[in-house]
Amino acid sequence: MKDIFDNVQFGDLKLNSRIVRTGTWETETSEGGFLTPDIYDRYEKIASSGTGLIVSEMFALDHKDRFYPYSTNMNYRGFIKDYQMVTDIAHKYDVPIFGQLAFFYYDDGENQKVEANDIAQEGIRKLQAEVIMAAKKFSFAGFDGIQINMGNNFYLSRFMNPYFNQRDDKYGGNTENRVRISAEIIKVIKKTMDIHVSCRINPWDARKDGMTADESIAIAKELEKAGADSIQLTARTISQIYDKGEKHPFLVYVEKLIDAVDIPVVLGGSLRDMKTINDVLNSSTVEYISMSKPFVAQADFLADWKANGEGVSVCQSCNNCYSKKTSTCFKF
Repeated sequence: MKDIFDNVQFGDLKLNSRIVRTGTWETETSEGGFLTPDIYDRYEKIASSGTGLIVSEMFALDHKDRFYPYSTNMNYRGFIKDYQMVTDIAHKYDVPIFGQLAFFYYDDGENQKVEANDIAQEGIRKLQAEVIMAAKKFSFAGFDGIQINMGNNFYLSRFMNPYFNQRDDKYGGNTENRVRISAEIIKVIKKTMDIHVSCRINPWDARKDGMTADESIAIAKELEKAGADSIQLTARTISQIYDKGEKHPFLVYVEKLIDAVDIPVVLGGSLRDMKTINDVLNSSTVEYISMSKPFVAQADFLADWKANGEGVSVCQSCNNCYSKKTSTCFKF
């Protein structure tokens, strides 16, 4: 029987549980970007409570990015010192931690919001260099890996999606070409740094002529071939894992993906209680579960679950923390 709090292997990393905490927004930094005591306290609670792996709040590349005001900053003078303290907190409890990079727009030097069809190859090289430099900064700050958000509607997800990308060069057309921009980044990071590379992807796209589930699996295989160490699922919209007592399509998809790749796959979704999570673990090939908003509502809820052998998150899935772009819960 699998259990949330099993000690498990995650690629080259050892986890104290199957739960991956995934961050979203960061709105509690001081003026200038420096971290406040509340942020250190939050990470202490998350790391000490039984979390297996921590994925940080989102970092943006550019101060002009759409979500920059709600993201954490890696371009201020105290970044390395501040985040060495954060990663030290995680490592004190033997919890690996990744820095999450997510950018919606990209400024190629000529257009602040250049899209996949319009960015020149010189701009692609500039983008790739900036992502690689972000990975190097994470490495300097003590992060065990980088998670590149290629899901939701972020820039690289649009680049990989045939709905947005109709290029006729080596960065457009078939799956391999649309993934090439990301694959080349991964290859350089893996060649030059000793860090885990996690890719966050969508299972499908609801738009007509958008990415299908089969295409998403093909994308994951290309990312694995390039050197990605793990895949984490997200989506533009994620509904409940269970629907009227039958397997939800999202859960059906993840089992197909797990069968298709030889690297860890993390399932995300609106899972809020220990019983349901353990049911998913024991009725499927899923090994790792990502949770986000429950950690906003109560950063150390896993400690109660572990002590009691059961539990339900106080998070009511109101989505205000996400929609209002804040790292605090409006109710709790």
